Amino acid sequence: MSEAQLTAAGDSRLELSGTLDFASVPQIWPALDAALRDGTTLTLALGGVERANSAGLVLLIEALDVARARGCTLHFSDMPDELRDLAHLSNCDALVGSGKGATQGSAAAAPRAADD
Repeated sequence: MSEAQLTAAGDSRLELSGTLDFASVPQIWPALDAALRDGTTLTLALGGVERANSAGLVLLIEALDVARARGCTLHFSDMPDELRDLAHLSNCDALVGSGKGATQGSAAAAPRAADD
């Protein structure tokens, strides 16, 4: 297993790789949080994720929530089967765009309404 890494792969694309677990997610979060600047559109490529547990799923859901609050659009690409299955088993597949039959997980965050 390799440590999780978040690397820039262009102006609006980040690549997440390695293992997403309870030890690595808190280390990755500050960089992902910083990338979610107000009004940006960002794609988070997940094809390099080798292993993930529920902490990895929570990372994705939290990123969507922060993106939504900041008026950002966040897309996930190349979601590994392990994360897709975990999202489905957790009834979170609609949140992270990992529904059955999807060839690529994706999700968009829209600005929240004022009363949310």
